[in-house]
Amino acid sequence: MHSPFATIAFVLLAYSSPVQASGPVDEVRSAIAGMNKAAAKLDADEFMRVYWQSPDLTITFDGETMRGWAFILGEQRKWWSDKQAGITFEEQRPAEVIVQDRHIVTSVQWMNVTNANSKKPSQLIITSVWKKMAEGWRIVLAHESLVQ
Repeated sequence: MHSPFATIAFVLLAYSSPVQASGPVDEVRSAIAGMNKAAAKLDADEFMRVYWQSPDLTITFDGETMRGWAFILGEQRKWWSDKQAGITFEEQRPAEVIVQDRHIVTSVQWMNVTNANSKKPSQLIITSVWKKMAEGWRIVLAHESLVQ
């Protein structure tokens, strides 16, 4: 028979171990980190990798609604085509990730965006709805607003 103290010590060790199963919050935060790295390089293709590759993908940016992954990818490539424009993105604070259920997550991000012509950064607020799919977490709906 095992000692109850040994059992408790084992359970505490298991729960305090740094190797824990990642869940929706960690997985979405990891995807956001990848997006931020792609944005820093103005790499539209890598940035769009986590978006749902569907004609039903919907993104609203500053009041303009766009639909369809292929169309949005094309627009993203145009926006980021000038790698010398001095466009930078800086996360103001870690994204908030809210689990709706096992397969739906909402995130809110706050970014500072600057370019060579701006005297001070604009704040970009991004709200995204993520859905767990066979290929991983994908953004299915997003709203982005620039606040001057």
